[in-house]
Amino acid sequence: MTPRFLPGDLVALSVASLTGAALMATLAWAHMSALHAAYGSICGSDASRLAHCPACYGAVALFLLGLSSLGFAQAARRRPLPAKP
Repeated sequence: MTPRFLPGDLVALSVASLTGAALMATLAWAHMSALHAAYGSICGSDASRLAHCPACYGAVALFLLGLSSLGFAQAARRRPLPAKP
């Protein structure tokens, strides 16, 4: 039996993911500001000294998850569910 996701479930997932992305972006911004104050450059600008922090990658990943789940929710709304036999 394959699981079926209802459009409402996917919208809830996208809202949660986009909210998490906003929080992670805030953490990444705070981290970049602290690094700029301490070292004069932000994370990721000089790969040999300062790598990207996990908040940078997390913000991008959650943002992409939120956008893709919104797209899947829109596709699920257009396609009717099959009738149960």
